[in-house]
Amino acid sequence: MADFWTILLFVLAVFLVFYNFSTKFHYYVRISFFYITILLHGMEVCVTMIPSWLGSKGADYVFHSFYYWSKWTGIHTTVYNYEITQVDGPAIVICNHQSSLDIVSMSSVWPKHCAVMMKRILAYVPFFNLGAYFSSTIFIDRFNRERAMASVDYCATEMKKRNLKLWVFPEGTRNRDGGFIPFKKGAFNIAVRAQLPIIPVVFSDYRTFYSKPGRYFKNDGEVVIRVLDPIPTEGLTLDDVNELSDKCRDLMLVAYREVTAEAWKRTAERRGEPVDGKKID
Repeated sequence: MADFWTILLFVLAVFLVFYNFSTKFHYYVRISFFYITILLHGMEVCVTMIPSWLGSKGADYVFHSFYYWSKWTGIHTTVYNYEITQVDGPAIVICNHQSSLDIVSMSSVWPKHCAVMMKRILAYVPFFNLGAYFSSTIFIDRFNRERAMASVDYCATEMKKRNLKLWVFPEGTRNRDGGFIPFKKGAFNIAVRAQLPIIPVVFSDYRTFYSKPGRYFKNDGEVVIRVLDPIPTEGLTLDDVNELSDKCRDLMLVAYREVTAEAWKRTAERRGEPVDGKKID
């Protein structure tokens, strides 16, 4: 028994040394625990989500509860214009997409009665898929144009019928290199088809505290989030979608640079580092 405790203490000591002095080891431990947190939370909401599902509240409970599940990450969020997301009525909410950590940012600004649009492949992830079903998630097949267009009409009809907002990442995939990649048109097609307003939400760049390519995930994350004024679509047609998409992207890029500058300043002040010299993409 004495040998067991000796080995255990040695392993723990080695773990703590690597965790505190190896950036990569620190990253792998924290990101692994983050995905475990998502899994455990997904198992929990498979049961606790049912009342919210019956009340047609979308994914409200999922993200409100994940806010507390993710406290251990040390990510601090500052939200501007939160009240815009809490108005009644359906709308399309669009946001930049950086990593799986977006879930933490989303939990701080989650709109009232909102569901998520996701890639169909995620419908096959155990526990996650059941929680997604109870969250009124809409899955789309991006690689099948016929099904994707059918999803546009389905989304437009369901959102109005169930009085739901819909959260969409118009970039379509994670962008880890700063700025925005070109927007896909799905969210804007839905907004125009349903004649619903678009609410842009912008997250600041995460790279001061997190980077998958760089293999670091620090404990002092600062994220600044800004909700922009709703953009109406009444009277627009599908011919206006490209212009609408470009308009939203331009407005969000301006806001992205501003909130990123603020987040970097907050991070530098917390760490006692100089603020100048950082380039915002």
